[in-house]
Amino acid sequence: MRRVAIGFEVHQPFRVRRDFFWNPRLRGELLDRFFDTMINKEIFERVKRRCYVPATKIILDEIERAHEEGSEVKFFFSLSGTLLEQAERWGKDFLDLLMELRYTNNVEFLGQTYYHSLAGTWEDKTEFREQVEAHRSLLKNLFNYIPQIFENTELLSNLSIMREVKSLGFKGALVEGKESLLKGRSPNYPYILKGTDFRLFFRNYKLSDDVAFRFSNRLWDQYPLTAEKFANWISQSEGYSGLIFVDYETFGEHHYEQSGIMDFLRWLPRELEKKGVEMVTPSEVLSEASEEIELEGLSSWADVRKDESGWLGNQMQRAYDELVLRAELPSKELGGDFLKAWRYFSTSDNYYYMYVGEGGPAEVHSYFNAYDSPVEAFINEFYALSMFLSEELERLGVRKEPFFFYKGGRKFGVAWNDEEAHEVMKRDPSMKQYEKYLEEWLK
Repeated sequence: MRRVAIGFEVHQPFRVRRDFFWNPRLRGELLDRFFDTMINKEIFERVKRRCYVPATKIILDEIERAHEEGSEVKFFFSLSGTLLEQAERWGKDFLDLLMELRYTNNVEFLGQTYYHSLAGTWEDKTEFREQVEAHRSLLKNLFNYIPQIFENTELLSNLSIMREVKSLGFKGALVEGKESLLKGRSPNYPYILKGTDFRLFFRNYKLSDDVAFRFSNRLWDQYPLTAEKFANWISQSEGYSGLIFVDYETFGEHHYEQSGIMDFLRWLPRELEKKGVEMVTPSEVLSEASEEIELEGLSSWADVRKDESGWLGNQMQRAYDELVLRAELPSKELGGDFLKAWRYFSTSDNYYYMYVGEGGPAEVHSYFNAYDSPVEAFINEFYALSMFLSEELERLGVRKEPFFFYKGGRKFGVAWNDEEAHEVMKRDPSMKQYEKYLEEWLK
């Protein structure tokens, strides 16, 4: 392999107050009552100190060094809207470094959902579109940048999501290099989604996970992983162009500086150059796709199964998702902080904390869990969201059960009053079949 795109997922959620179930009578502004500003600030500043600032400075140094030597170092970033919100509040120094990256012209920023949410998995894609457009506007306002390539939350991908992304004007997207999708083909090539001109770039998860999960593992038979060794693995891999995509927090937070991870980041571009491997961006690779491929089922980059089960695999997670959907239209009707709070509740992390499993996947989820157990996460977050929805319904004067719309056997929308019911029907004219039932419900 003679070309590689290396990039980073950079995301921080607004975490629900961990004590909400035990101390629900909090006073103050809406967002501060439901979300823990102090903890969110503390975590962001810690990760900024350990990872965001030092890692970004290393990348900037390497881009400048290569430029002076007549070569090029390139990376790409997928920055969630909630991460950028926190950077605006608590990390202007990090934001300034991101601005420097943008103007090197050697860094590509990807599009994603603003709130790093599961909205793409919902039958009604209205909220998904709104979050993607909000994220695109944020990149334009902050960096004067319009993304061309998309990365959905946690690489959650299926045919309907990719079609929606294409309709929003993106030229291509990142997808997990799952064997059941590739069917014997290599992830180290760009592909075209069958029947379209939309491009797909599959993550080489084995090489990515060598850095993200195994770097500090002294029991790993390849420990220690050096930049020279990793560059050699890339150069000896078959294929055209590889995609290495990891959490940015890998550098300094998940693996501490003492592990050598920062030196690895600094020396990797130099070692790749020695091996004759060109660093490229996803846009450069995807423009050269030629072979078609199909997408079957829903895939992600999480766990062994690499599907949606990390977020929607048990009853607690599905019940939470159901409650999020029930609160959508009341939140949009009220707007302001109610809408922002609802969208914070939709962030994928809230679902992730409720994962129940065994072995390696359970260990990974436990490491990233803001709670002591999945059950504790469910009790606290479901209760907080329930109280939030009750407060919304009280403000709207709603005293009846909701009306559910279905499409193709799946829930399409939820309405609490006549206005919201008509909003659902406006989104999809086929929902007008429910009009005669709505008359009875509204009595």
